[in-house]
Amino acid sequence: MTSDALRGLRSEFPVLDGGLCFLDWGASGLIPEASREAVKTFVDKLAECPSALSVWPWGEHGDGPSGTRTAARGRIAAALNAKADDVAIVESTTQGLQMAAEAIRTTEGENIVLFDLDYLAVALPWTMSARARKLELRFAPHREGALHVDDVLARIDEKTKVVALSTICWTTGAVIDLEAIGAECAARGILLVVDAVQTFGVVPLDPARISASFVACGGHKWLCSPLGAGFLYVSPRAAARARPGRFGFLSGRPSTHKDWPSWFRAGDCGADETPVFPTGGMSFETGGHPSWAGAIGLDRSLTLLGRTAPGEILAHVRMLGTRLIEGLDRLGLATWTPRDPALRAGTIVVRAPHGREQELAWCDELRKQRIAATARYAKGVGGVRVCFHGMNLAADVDRLLEALARLVRGG
Repeated sequence: MTSDALRGLRSEFPVLDGGLCFLDWGASGLIPEASREAVKTFVDKLAECPSALSVWPWGEHGDGPSGTRTAARGRIAAALNAKADDVAIVESTTQGLQMAAEAIRTTEGENIVLFDLDYLAVALPWTMSARARKLELRFAPHREGALHVDDVLARIDEKTKVVALSTICWTTGAVIDLEAIGAECAARGILLVVDAVQTFGVVPLDPARISASFVACGGHKWLCSPLGAGFLYVSPRAAARARPGRFGFLSGRPSTHKDWPSWFRAGDCGADETPVFPTGGMSFETGGHPSWAGAIGLDRSLTLLGRTAPGEILAHVRMLGTRLIEGLDRLGLATWTPRDPALRAGTIVVRAPHGREQELAWCDELRKQRIAATARYAKGVGGVRVCFHGMNLAADVDRLLEALARLVRGG
C-alpha cells in the first residue's frame, strides 16, 4: 500500500498520471513541479533583475545563512548524518570523482583497486593518470554480475592507496557491500572513494558507517534535480590529508577582510590576495559562479524527498522489484538482479531469451508504448534496466509486465 507521503511525492510528477510509465530513474530522472517552478522563477529574475542589483543570486541563493546553496548543503549533510562543512555542491558525479582523485596524494608504486563492471566515470580518473603517477590498477572481477567482498580484499595490500567503487553494479542492480569493504579500508588506512549516484535518494547512506573518505553523487537521477547539480562529501580526516587539486577563491574567504562583499567594496583588493581555504568539503567547490539553477532545483527536490520516512522509499521500491521478479518468473524471463531484496535497491535488470539485440529492440518497443526503460551493459553483462522510485506504483509494474508479455509472445 502506498503511503500518504509517497502519494504526495507522486503528485509532484503529474506526467506519471498522464500516460507516461517512467521506469528510468537510474539514467536521468524527472524533476518535480516544485523544482520546475523554482527554476523558472530564478530564470525570470535573471531576465528582469527586479532589484537592479546584478549579483542578486549570491545573496538569495548563495552561501549566506538564508541562501539556497546553504540550505541544500544542509539537507544533503542531514541525509548523510554529516556536517554541512563536509559537503561541497558540485555539478556532477564525474566532477566529484575527479576532484577526489586530484586531491589524493599518491606515491610511485602504490595501487588503486577498482571493479571490472563499474561505471566508467569511477575508474577513468585513475586509468588516465596511472601512467603519469606510476600507479598500478587492480580490477576485482564480477561473479555473475555481483562484486564479492573477498574479491576486493584479495587485491588489497600494504601499497593500496585507494579503493574506488559504486554503491551498486549499474548493469545488474546488485548492491555492493561497502560497509565490509570500508571497514577493511579503515583498518589499513586506505581511502574509500564512493560513487553513490545509482542509489542515493533511495538507499540511505552514512559515509561514516562505511568509512568512506569521499562520496560523489549527481542529483539528476534519484534526487530528481535538474542537470548540473550534485554533491561531494569529504570526510574530515580525508580533508585534513587531501587538499583540493584546484582552487576558486569564492570557496574560501579573504585573508584581509571578513568576507568577499567587504573585500570587493574596500578598494584595496588585488591579485596578490591569498584566500584562506578551511579544511573541509566546502573548499572543494569550484569557487566561481556555480550552477545556480541546478542547486535551486536540487534544494526543492531534496525538500520533497525529505518528507518521506527514512527507509520508506527503499522498502517501497524493493516491494515493486519483488512484484516484477515474480511476474518475470511467470513469463519465463530471467534477471541479473539478486532475488533477495536485501541485495538490491530500485534497479532490476531483465534478460531477453535471445540476448542483447532483442533487449535493445524491446526497449525501442517499450518507448513506443510510453514506457521508459533502457538497456545497459558492461563487459557483456546487462539487459533491460528497470528503475523504480518512490513515485512508482504497482500499476506501473503490471503495465510493464503486460508489455513484456506481448513482446515475449511476438518472439
